[in-house]
Amino acid sequence: MSEHNANSPQIEAPSGAPRCCGADAPPPLAPKTAGWDSMAQWYTTWMSPGTAAVSFSLFGHLGLLNRNSGSYRVLETHAGDAQTAAQVLPSASIVAYTATDFSPGMIAAAQANLGDRATVLTSDSVQLPFPDASFDRYLSNLGMCCTSDLSASLSEARRVLAPGGAAAMSLRIEGGDGDTAFRLIQETLAPFGAIPPPDREGILIGKDLPALRARLRNAGFAGSIVAWHTWATLPVHDADAFLAFATSQPPTQKLLASLDAESRTIAEKALHSAGAAALEKGAIQVAVAAVLAWC
Repeated sequence: MSEHNANSPQIEAPSGAPRCCGADAPPPLAPKTAGWDSMAQWYTTWMSPGTAAVSFSLFGHLGLLNRNSGSYRVLETHAGDAQTAAQVLPSASIVAYTATDFSPGMIAAAQANLGDRATVLTSDSVQLPFPDASFDRYLSNLGMCCTSDLSASLSEARRVLAPGGAAAMSLRIEGGDGDTAFRLIQETLAPFGAIPPPDREGILIGKDLPALRARLRNAGFAGSIVAWHTWATLPVHDADAFLAFATSQPPTQKLLASLDAESRTIAEKALHSAGAAALEKGAIQVAVAAVLAWC
């Protein structure tokens, strides 16, 4: 495929808010949520089932799966379709649950799943519309990697937590070792002119767990902080599904549309073969960092 290095067009990354996972950056003048607003179906098909195990783990670390652990006011930011909360609620350990996301499209999916069992509203994690100490538990599953301002989001998480509260968060790791999802797509399509992956702090800091812990400490979490690496295993079980997962993402679609018919066919075959090879060795998985921090 060496000929594609020289001849394939380089697709420029759009300006504005950064792209995240499979969502594209919005075009100039469009709402910053435009990328995710159009991705609700993609998220519920591929990401939500695959990240559920990580999300349930965060619930467990916060004591929300143990009816004898206490009764907590819970805030989930970057809630997506809130599928895990929909499976957990109602719960004896949760007296009130609030789910937020900056994307109206994703919040519509969350509202459909949660119904009247939670308060659901549109809000950006960098500036939460709640008074200080409003919650006992804070949850963000694969959200801090997408925030436009990691410092602001972490500080807001600490601000809205009451004394003795705790936060559990997970972040996708761009280019993480063993990632057979986004990293594999990026590496496979690089010879065809794929744009570089996102490089914001939230999507890279998970590689460095001491640095991640330090960021939580700097945000005001004074208690114990534990961080670890894990995986989100996607519901991609054959090479055809991997191709569908890859080509349903706007950045991939734009790249393929820019290629001539022959090159596009070669690129799609390369993705199919890459997925098949990865599945011979294991699962299609996303590299993730998780952290639990106490106030």
